[in-house]
Amino acid sequence: MIQPKIEYDKLTTGYEFAPASFKLDREMVTAYLKATEDKTGLYKESIIIPPMDIAALAMAALLTGLSLPPGTIHVSQELEFIDIANIGETLTSYARVSRKVERGKLHMLTIGINVLGQKKTAVITGEFGFILPPS
Repeated sequence: MIQPKIEYDKLTTGYEFAPASFKLDREMVTAYLKATEDKTGLYKESIIIPPMDIAALAMAALLTGLSLPPGTIHVSQELEFIDIANIGETLTSYARVSRKVERGKLHMLTIGINVLGQKKTAVITGEFGFILPPS
């Protein structure tokens, strides 16, 4: 079931987004390595997924359920990479509003994420921070 996008102004601290699952395949890794212009070759033949690829997929999954206004800026991320994930695995990303602050023209949003592997163990945890234009 596809969750409709929630507007920023409807968010409250503690709001939980619907979990989002994604399967990791070779094509995703190849596209990520090309987009990042990775020259190391470390992940080219490996079955291990680059950790930042997983973080990017978690961010993309989050944005499928969130509508942010034009002018929103992704200002920070704090991520802890706990475990590896391999090609062929399906990961599930959970996201929750950690903090929503509106002080005058300053609007900030922090969303916590937790990405679990197939065995329900943490792969990545962390937060994404955004500054939003005043409404």
